[in-house]
Amino acid sequence: MKKLKYLFILVLALSFLGCEETPELYDFERYKFVSFISEEESVMENAGDHDIFLRYDGSTLEEDFTVTLSVGGTAQEGTDYNVESKTVVFKAGEIKSEPFTIDVIDNLLDGTEDLTMEITIESVSNPNIDIGLGIVNQSNKIEVVTILDNECSEDIDIFATDLNCATPWTPHTVTGTIDGSVLTLSGNLVDYSPLSVANLEVNLTPVEAGAKIGSASFNDYYVGLVSDGYVYQFRQAGEGTYDVCNKTITISIEVYWESGGSWAYWYTSDNIITIP
Repeated sequence: MKKLKYLFILVLALSFLGCEETPELYDFERYKFVSFISEEESVMENAGDHDIFLRYDGSTLEEDFTVTLSVGGTAQEGTDYNVESKTVVFKAGEIKSEPFTIDVIDNLLDGTEDLTMEITIESVSNPNIDIGLGIVNQSNKIEVVTILDNECSEDIDIFATDLNCATPWTPHTVTGTIDGSVLTLSGNLVDYSPLSVANLEVNLTPVEAGAKIGSASFNDYYVGLVSDGYVYQFRQAGEGTYDVCNKTITISIEVYWESGGSWAYWYTSDNIITIP
């Protein structure tokens, strides 16, 4: 009788041990998870929209549910990035979320270091869904994003050289010299050889202090009497721009000539000036 009793206890103990074993495969009817799709750190350029997605692992759901995120790190919202919403939606039956969109702001300035965003899953609207993938040591609950603060290191001094001037006609070379924020362009700016005596002073004004882009402008410029026997003047048409990183200046010049004591419009030269 004692032997039967001990045998019964042994069988009962083994059955309990079997119940405590970790299953090799998840029971997705019982276990449901949301996590980030990517298992690696994301890298984003310093401007534009970027999308991050979450995944759902579990049995098929017939209703939408939402996931709320929080964002930390060294990047500052409103200065370095914007997000329209910190809630993402899983549509019914879908295993991939709607995008969490990050609008990275190009502040136009060189940074001393790259910036980080730490995006964390905070809560799920469906209480039966766990945060992170796995039953224990749940993973992919946080997505780390690096924003590359990668504007170029050059300044407007790069334009103090021989430049390629592409007009609507024949590209040719002009010379640039810099004095502070004033770029003097010397040479044939409007593709008419008698006017190659021009020394046009162009003001390069950044959109903000230290920025790599800005406006290019000049005041009405009196060329004077040239070899064809006429007196000329340059006037700016529209807004000019410059871009240090792309090594480009765009500026349009209206050419006027003196006729009967007044200025008469001749033509407009739309110039794209680049570093060869």
